Amino acid sequence: MFPEIVKLKLEDEINGFERTILERLFYSFDSIEKEAIYKRKAYFESKAKNFKPDTDEEACIEEDAYFEEINHICIEQKLKQEFLNSTATWLFHLFERQKKRVLGSDKTDILKPKLAADGYSLDTCQDWLNLNNELRLAANAIKHGPESKAAKDLTIKFPKLVNGSNVQIEKSDIERYISSLKIFWEKALNGKVVL
Repeated sequence: MFPEIVKLKLEDEINGFERTILERLFYSFDSIEKEAIYKRKAYFESKAKNFKPDTDEEACIEEDAYFEEINHICIEQKLKQEFLNSTATWLFHLFERQKKRVLGSDKTDILKPKLAADGYSLDTCQDWLNLNNELRLAANAIKHGPESKAAKDLTIKFPKLVNGSNVQIEKSDIERYISSLKIFWEKALNGKVVL
């Protein structure tokens, strides 16, 4: 395999992932508040058309409309968080598949000496630590739940990624992991003539 071709394929995969997640799918959550306001107005309009003065109370209608709006926001924000957490898991699995395909393994104890022979120390590489420690723990905590060893380790090592007992990945974390993935592969394949 020629490293330049491998680099291009990896770059295409990572850029495609980034484009799909951050430029297409993530923006679908931008209109949550607008949608909630619309739901509140639609509730009012529906009640106005069917208002029964003998049984309907205006204060109750106002309150119910408010809860329509708040309920929509709560549900959509939870879905947004699930999407971000799932994205972290997808990204980690992409990293694992790439390591297996390009380097022949996804196991650190195999990769460390292999890359060290080329002058690339994983122990001092912040991008490797972002991906193989932080992202790996987050992905495993998301998959295995708040009682898992990964969740407990994540809470201790990366408390900023945990809210209560839930993993809470932010868009900025996804952007940072994608950047680390790009830099990792650039360094890992730097100067290679043949793989």
